[in-house]
Amino acid sequence: MAIDNNIKKTNQMKKKILSMAIIAASMLALNQSLKGQSSMLIGVEGTPQMSWLYNQDDMDNSAYETVNTFNGSFGVSYQYNFNKMLGVGVNGLYSFQGQRYKLNGVERFRNLEYLKIPLMFVYTSDIDADVMFIGKIGPQLGLLMNARLTDKDNNNIISDHKNAYEDFDIGGVIYAGVGFKLSENFLLDASVRADCGFTDAENKDYKLNVNNPSAPVTNGNGAAISNRSMTSNATAGITIGIRYLIKYQ
Repeated sequence: MAIDNNIKKTNQMKKKILSMAIIAASMLALNQSLKGQSSMLIGVEGTPQMSWLYNQDDMDNSAYETVNTFNGSFGVSYQYNFNKMLGVGVNGLYSFQGQRYKLNGVERFRNLEYLKIPLMFVYTSDIDADVMFIGKIGPQLGLLMNARLTDKDNNNIISDHKNAYEDFDIGGVIYAGVGFKLSENFLLDASVRADCGFTDAENKDYKLNVNNPSAPVTNGNGAAISNRSMTSNATAGITIGIRYLIKYQ
């Protein structure tokens, strides 16, 4: 019986040693796989996109009708990869957006321009693969650069309409797409991109009707303009990017 107990103890000790050896080997392998795999991507990107300014009071106004609004954004990108799969990125994008609409049958365009700065967590299935999945998500800051109210043909009704909007737009952004390795250092990617503002795009201290400055100062339903509901920015489009890959050893 004592011999059997000693054998069991010996086997248990062997199992513990083997388990510890497997764990140590796995950690060493993981460390070696990550070692020297950090990298940097710098590039440019452009996005043909649709944009919206969503306001519930406008949606409830029978005289108001949204019109499809097509525009785009372009800019530069920077990404640091901790390893082959995970990284962080920041972009600087100039975005043309806003909302075309008809009010009592007359078409106008709330034409807005933002400098957008998204800070993103980035996942790549394998940065060294010829084809890779790319996902990005994170917060975004939008700085209002220009705002106009125009007619259907982009002729100015109000050439400087910035006082009708907030200077900052805080929101979130998400990308999902595919990357292709063109060479050892150049990558091409195509992603579905969408962003949405979490804060009110409009300045509620603005004293005129934001959709029709010559109309009574109401939100469209007879209420004071200060009681107008929140207005959210949103865009969605297809981003095409060219990136230059720099690997660190």
